[in-house]
Amino acid sequence: MKDTIKMAISHFFIITVCVTAAIGILNYFVPDHSGYPKEFPLHLLLIGATSALPSLLFYFKKEPTRRQFVIRVILHFCCIMAVVLGEGWLLGWYKDITDMLSVGTVVVIVYLAVWIITRRANKNAADGMNRALKNLNSDEEV
Repeated sequence: MKDTIKMAISHFFIITVCVTAAIGILNYFVPDHSGYPKEFPLHLLLIGATSALPSLLFYFKKEPTRRQFVIRVILHFCCIMAVVLGEGWLLGWYKDITDMLSVGTVVVIVYLAVWIITRRANKNAADGMNRALKNLNSDEEV
């Protein structure tokens, strides 16, 4: 559980940075999206926090099957989409369906970015552990 909480905290920071970058890029290329309210940075922090909570779906007491993992990924994505679009609606981010689709597209892009970053970090950690184990085993053989 401790690792899952660490992952959720890590996701908060990754999500917040990715959303901030996505909004900055959107503002740069689509001038109509400028003029966010002064409390918008707080909205981003709220989105980062509430979007990180569904990461708790990945807490496993035992190793999940591939099917269980895929189901949790789908549920996780649906939760993220519902949270962000719901909060966006409550906070008045959209004027019409086009705005909502833009936010939904940003959610998909950020979701993929977080997965790529997390996967790379986990792979690097696993590779480091494997190297350490290999070194440990080779030292014992000598």
